[in-house]
Amino acid sequence: MTRYAHFVGSLPANLMTGDRAVLQWFAEHSEGRPVTAVPCDLDPDWILEYLRTRQKYTDIFEVVHSGEYTDYSDFPSYGLRSGRTLEPQHVSMDRVERIGEVVSALESLRRDRPELAEAKVQISQPNPLDLALFVFAGAAVSAGLPVGKAVRRSTLVVDAIRHLPVFTEAVLQEMTEVIDRHGDHVVWQLESPIALLSMVKADQLHAQWSLAWLVARQLAGFLGRMHEIGAETIVHLCYGDYQHKSLLSPRTLAPAVKLLNQTAQLLSKQGAPLPPVHIPCAYGTEPAPLDPRFYAPLRKLNPEWRLIAGVVSPDSAEDSARALALFEKAATRTAYGVATACGLGRCSVDSAQKAAATTVAITDTDDMHRESLLE
Repeated sequence: MTRYAHFVGSLPANLMTGDRAVLQWFAEHSEGRPVTAVPCDLDPDWILEYLRTRQKYTDIFEVVHSGEYTDYSDFPSYGLRSGRTLEPQHVSMDRVERIGEVVSALESLRRDRPELAEAKVQISQPNPLDLALFVFAGAAVSAGLPVGKAVRRSTLVVDAIRHLPVFTEAVLQEMTEVIDRHGDHVVWQLESPIALLSMVKADQLHAQWSLAWLVARQLAGFLGRMHEIGAETIVHLCYGDYQHKSLLSPRTLAPAVKLLNQTAQLLSKQGAPLPPVHIPCAYGTEPAPLDPRFYAPLRKLNPEWRLIAGVVSPDSAEDSARALALFEKAATRTAYGVATACGLGRCSVDSAQKAAATTVAITDTDDMHRESLLE
């Protein structure tokens, strides 16, 4: 089976000199290997610009907790002004025209690079749950997701959940318009760090049984609606990577497996297919572990998931290949794709190049070489 190279997205700021330049960088660094898509992230800091620009709706939002985004503990929170009603246009990402520009850049690149004739552009799409929580409850986010802080600011979380349907409609409206215009050119990378992080926290608190179904229901529900509008999707799970720091450090892949098994069960009931899913194994500055126990829970994962192994580190191609071998042995299947744990935006240019080279190199690891790495 051919493994795909999967580039999560984002590049170091000094490489983001234009849409075509970003697309060309990924195309060149794929070295002719098959890729899931060619990414072009519209915000190198994920959703920071989106959060900042909610201030333009001063008649709708007010800042209830200030913050300057210096780290996870310094995110502000918005509140809804008294008597105002939140509507989709107030929380839309407003990217339809911008995405059109990226598609045009890909079409231009295709004309000069025939090997990209079938390539699609990958657009990062935050889960509406993450958008709602970071808008209304950003001040409750901190490294380690401290329960006490979240409880003290629980009204912010309640506001986020209450307004989640508005965020969902805003995202679906934008996606539908993009699909109507450019559907054959776009792959959506649905990004949901909150889903995975909540499962990791629940695992630490021995409370997965009470949370897994709720989180999976939201994720599966949104994936089902994406399927209904014809969106081609890749799921990206994440432990957070703001300033190259993770919000939580997982002990094993058990939280991801629990989340994905519940999500698969719900998607099956909807009659929706399982999209490829990127499972991060590294986190923050930590490379993917080389302890087989970390990967062991993959044995229990629903076999219908097409797995993208987020095992690549720019520091060691050999250790990345060994981590991939551990991942595949535990999963009892060849990975659909190989990737870093997150985007390359927090890397140096040199590290980004090494990470891309390693990603491509280990897509070719054969079974014999894989077994030798485990000896």
